[in-house]
Amino acid sequence: MSVRTSRRARRGVLRAAHASRPPGRQHRPTKRGRWHPLTTARRTWHSQPLRSRLALITTGLLTFGLLIASLTFTSLLETHLIRQVDDQLRATGQEVGTQGIRLMDSGSVSSMPSTYFVAVRYADGRSGLLISDETASKYGSPSTDDLGLDDPDTDHSGSSMVTVDSDKIGSDWRVVTLSFVDENTGEELGVVAVGLPLKDVAETVEVTRFVVALTDVTVILVGAMAATYLVRRALRPLRQIEGVAGRIASGDLSARVPLTEPATTEVGSLQRALNTMLQRNEQAFEVQVVAQERMTRFVSDASHELRTPLSAIRGYGELYRMGGVPAERTDEVMARIESESSRMGRLVEDLLQLARMDEGRKMVMAPVDLTAVAAGALTDMMVLAPERDCSLLALDPQAAAQGAEPGPVTVVGDKDRLSQVLTNLLGNVVRHTPEGSPVEVAVGTVPARESSIEGTTALTAVVEVRDHGPGVPIAEAEKVFERFYRADTSRNRETGGSGLGLAIVAAIVGRHGGVVRMLPTPGGGATVRIEIPTAAAGAPSPS
Repeated sequence: MSVRTSRRARRGVLRAAHASRPPGRQHRPTKRGRWHPLTTARRTWHSQPLRSRLALITTGLLTFGLLIASLTFTSLLETHLIRQVDDQLRATGQEVGTQGIRLMDSGSVSSMPSTYFVAVRYADGRSGLLISDETASKYGSPSTDDLGLDDPDTDHSGSSMVTVDSDKIGSDWRVVTLSFVDENTGEELGVVAVGLPLKDVAETVEVTRFVVALTDVTVILVGAMAATYLVRRALRPLRQIEGVAGRIASGDLSARVPLTEPATTEVGSLQRALNTMLQRNEQAFEVQVVAQERMTRFVSDASHELRTPLSAIRGYGELYRMGGVPAERTDEVMARIESESSRMGRLVEDLLQLARMDEGRKMVMAPVDLTAVAAGALTDMMVLAPERDCSLLALDPQAAAQGAEPGPVTVVGDKDRLSQVLTNLLGNVVRHTPEGSPVEVAVGTVPARESSIEGTTALTAVVEVRDHGPGVPIAEAEKVFERFYRADTSRNRETGGSGLGLAIVAAIVGRHGGVVRMLPTPGGGATVRIEIPTAAAGAPSPS
């Protein structure tokens, strides 16, 4: 209750204060976005192109520098000319003053023959001014009221100079005051002021200022044009980069920045860095496109491969549920369901293994003897296909002709995965070659120069699985290692598997730093050649 009362009281006080304000002074809300010259200038400045701002900055600095230099030069010139007048007065002031006093004493006050003027103030109160008529008409007569000739505290030693006005506008005089004494008695007789006109000095300074100003304007205009040209020329590589960026934005990923500057300059380094980045981006985009296409095809093929056994299992299950399976065929139906389930399980396992390879999952790396692995795989095959002639040969043709068995060939790898490679290859031989056709596995090493692996510096281990079936056409030799690729496009279960066996082989060999190729077998058939760096070659450890 107290809170409500306090709020009402505050509102009442505010209304009363608002009503008590005189007309014309009521509270007005502040308008946002009100025009301000500084804000407008700042926005206008930042809206200009960089080349215009740089040209304006250069011109402004040039103007400021010339202005300071011109003011300094003309000020020094004026000071120097006035100092020359002062030196002249110090050197000739005493002599001119003495001559003027003599002329004044003789009564010839109008016969002052030079541009000097002499003003005398005697101790007894007499005074006089000597100046020629020509000088007075040209420079005017100086005012002696501010010279302090009657002031005893004024310095009349001739060490200080003063500037006085004249009765003619723009014509000042430089004056020195001196005291004069009687040569016989040494008594001070009065004070004499000697002056020279500064009009010539002022005219010289004004002419110099005009010439300097005209020169400054010319230099500023020429400098502004030169700055505009040079800035545009210097920023030409940036405009080229801008154009390339526009082309890339429109979809031309092959656009590159022209290399117009040396690599040691900032612009040259930027050009090369941008080209490197653009090349990598283009390659990454191409890889992404290929990966996307491969993934789309992979999903489509995987869906097809999984749908076939699932459809068979579902069909047999529905047929059995509806009572359409005779009792004598129950075992056959169950066997078919079990067969399709096993095939689907193998397909899922293959897909999972490829997914693990793509993820880069670590493998157990240790020294592995490929000869022993090949011998074990052939032993398993002889059990599964006893009608085939299986033999383990040396890779060297001469040693193989003499019946020599291959020696140990050691690589650093995962033994289980390498065994799977040979198992998959021998399984392909069983599926794709006629029954009873022989199969050979050759194991050995070749020098690095004869290997397809780049960067090796020692021996390369080679395993060749040779069959004598129909072989693989040259046009399909590189495609057989793609996922779900099969030469039999009808996907007949009797003529081929899911198309993942050789893809798994390529993935495992690639994780071991090796390469795999499909070659023709002399005399007919296909040979799968696997090359893996030996342990001495320093095979790279998979990540």
